[in-house]
Amino acid sequence: MKKLFFFLILQLFTITVLFSQDISINLSIRWSERSYILNTDSIVKCPELVMSYTNNSNNDLYFRKFSHYRNGFPDFQYFEIPDFHYYNPMEDEGCDYREYCKKHTNYRKTIRGFVENEQYKDEKYYIVISLPIVNYKYWEAINEKVWDDDEIESDFINKKLMIINDYLSDSIYDNIDDRKQHKEYFSASDITEEAIEKRINSQFMFLKAGKTREDVYNLACFDIVKGTYTFVLKGDFFSNSIFTGWCDNAHLPLPEKVGEYKLYAGGFTSNSVTVTF
Repeated sequence: MKKLFFFLILQLFTITVLFSQDISINLSIRWSERSYILNTDSIVKCPELVMSYTNNSNNDLYFRKFSHYRNGFPDFQYFEIPDFHYYNPMEDEGCDYREYCKKHTNYRKTIRGFVENEQYKDEKYYIVISLPIVNYKYWEAINEKVWDDDEIESDFINKKLMIINDYLSDSIYDNIDDRKQHKEYFSASDITEEAIEKRINSQFMFLKAGKTREDVYNLACFDIVKGTYTFVLKGDFFSNSIFTGWCDNAHLPLPEKVGEYKLYAGGFTSNSVTVTF
């Protein structure tokens, strides 16, 4: 019931404010020709999520982007107590779970297992893409069967998606991990007009009046594990401040302007899109 209510409200909200919001976001699926990840000699159609931002106003606007990605691959968050038969806190990157996975996972063998297993072929998931609170903007897969639950535990599929995308990003792009280029949260020196314009502009969307820009996310991980996935955006409005610390839940205001772009803090319209692999 909660699921139905959520989508009824979403559709009603979208219809009501479609022509009144300054920013609209459209999700769509696109198929592009790429080398097959397990056999680079083969060319296949690769699925992508296209997130299109449109500025419906007469002003040039900037605001915090919805989702970051690593070399085109979305980031998934999954935490689990490691297998202490293998885990050595002196060697495993200070209890970093991703580093632990990288050390103790045969990626190609694991991914081939996902391909052959098709465990999720008949499953349906919502892929929730949330507005960022801190620097990272993780995606989360939530099974349709538990969508109505008030308490939702992280599904194991998130670990699989995380492993696949870590492997694809690191192997295809020669171990370029841009996660190391970002801090856990922003400091006051980051939240200036010059810093946003020159150092952390990839975290923001800059839109000329009446223009549309796209962010594109590689969905190969979903094609590997199979299943049906509905991509939805979670959030109500773009904030005029940014999170800067856990201790006191501190926020700092964003600059009113960055270059010629005016800060946009307000609501937006969006849709959902479903694809079956």
